[in-house]
Amino acid sequence: MRVVLLAFLLVACTTAPQVTQPTPVPTREPNTLAVSVLLDLSGSRAPSGQSQRNAMQLWLDQQRGNPKLNVRFVDIAGSDAKLFVELRRAAIDEHADAVVIGVPTTIDATLAQEFQVAAVPVLLTLPVPDPAATASGKYVFALAPTPDMVAHATAADLIARGRLMPMLIVGDDSLASMVERNAFTAELRRLGATPPTPVIITQADGASRVKSAAAFARSIVLSGATADYVDAIRGMPTGLDAPRVYLSYLTESADLTALRDQQAIVTWPGAGHIVASGTSGAGPSFVRSYTDRHGPPSTIAATAFDALSLIYAAGEAAPNEHDGVRLRLRVEQLTFAGVVSRYSFTSFRHAGFSVEDLTFLEWSGKPVFAPPAKPVTQ
Repeated sequence: MRVVLLAFLLVACTTAPQVTQPTPVPTREPNTLAVSVLLDLSGSRAPSGQSQRNAMQLWLDQQRGNPKLNVRFVDIAGSDAKLFVELRRAAIDEHADAVVIGVPTTIDATLAQEFQVAAVPVLLTLPVPDPAATASGKYVFALAPTPDMVAHATAADLIARGRLMPMLIVGDDSLASMVERNAFTAELRRLGATPPTPVIITQADGASRVKSAAAFARSIVLSGATADYVDAIRGMPTGLDAPRVYLSYLTESADLTALRDQQAIVTWPGAGHIVASGTSGAGPSFVRSYTDRHGPPSTIAATAFDALSLIYAAGEAAPNEHDGVRLRLRVEQLTFAGVVSRYSFTSFRHAGFSVEDLTFLEWSGKPVFAPPAKPVTQ
């Protein structure tokens, strides 16, 4: 019995300890940057997400040299909750080196916490206030003009054309619409004008109120995705006495083709570079290639193309410094001439769009410059 007990103790003491295998880290190719792109690829905001994906795929098909961008597209499907989940997954599970967010959002406390957890450069392609003003702003870079920039430009164009009042402000219940409306009404108050009470198109009488207001308004300012207003705009008059309809910066080319005769009365803020003439350079080359595949690009699509170009430029500038902290610093120090704008960031400003590149566009089978303002006589 004593012999058996000693044998048992000997085996117990010599048994190898259990080894816990670490969670495998995704295999990384040398000199490759992993980029997660969060877009609305389904649902009501899909046209914006699809146009951005098309532009980014064009960039990927043309990419040459190092670093290589390994891009993973994720459908957010209009869900704020899914945005938070996928942002965290991109940074922690997928070990992304950079993230591009191409959905309407606002940097609230919850999203700010996710940015801090991610600790990698996050590029936003749609308008938001300057991220540098937020607690997590050191990791976040805005490529689109801020809502305040767009509001200021819209009010200035209305004044120059003599169409400031009477005005109708129209919105829906989306976050993007609310942000734009708030920025525009604040700009009107700054100018000493009393903004009219917005008409919410999603309310029962919203569409009929917009159509009836078109008979007396000199201008109608819409906020949020244009697709929500197509039916209301189609019911508006055309001609010299028609109101001038200001669409959102979020306007997509597909929205404009659905307006039929009312294309003549609409305008919207966008990037002048995507309609400027020329045969060389990144801008004209992008416009030609995108148009051949998908039709004329929107400013938002071109901004998505610029997002990948900027990440590539930051990685190329320091091939051995691709960790999140150093890559963020490289983005912050870049002055980058993109398709949409000449982006420039500092440690105190993370809204890189150059306001000089913001202009008003009209539709003539493709985006074109709006004619210079000529005030309308009362």
